[in-house]
Amino acid sequence: MDGRNNAAGGAGIMDKVKDGAVSQLSTQKDRATDGIGSVAQAVRQSTQQLRDGQHDTIAQYVDQAAAQLERFSTTLREKNVSELLDEAQRFARRNPALFIGGAFAVGLMSARFFKSSGDQRGDTGWRDRVGGLDGDYGGNRASQSIRGQGYTREDLGRPSVATPSYDTGRS
Repeated sequence: MDGRNNAAGGAGIMDKVKDGAVSQLSTQKDRATDGIGSVAQAVRQSTQQLRDGQHDTIAQYVDQAAAQLERFSTTLREKNVSELLDEAQRFARRNPALFIGGAFAVGLMSARFFKSSGDQRGDTGWRDRVGGLDGDYGGNRASQSIRGQGYTREDLGRPSVATPSYDTGRS
């Protein structure tokens, strides 16, 4: 009897986790569709500038790209998360190499996005978070003792004010 109650409790927890994940994905989907819609609108505005500059052929291609973005955004907005996951699975089964390549490309673009957004916040990277100097991976005892004395990277290359001078006795 206890085994059935534990299984039912486990299923309830799994349902809650699944519902939470679907809710999160739905929120992210809405953000993505809004972002894609904004990009499409910005692209559309650039076509007018191209037309004003007598670049009608380029403006036509850019306008087609904006229309594609708007269609993609609309399709994404109209479908729920489970439908999108089903379509992604079907696509991955039909074209596994293309799916893996696309996932790789999306990963690279995401990494670039997160890296650039970190720089704008003033976050200069992982070295600041771990507190090491360039090339210092924490195992160099000399750099640890220098760091312990309050020296900075700039101090290491300059002579200090208290550098002894040698008097040769000649003027």
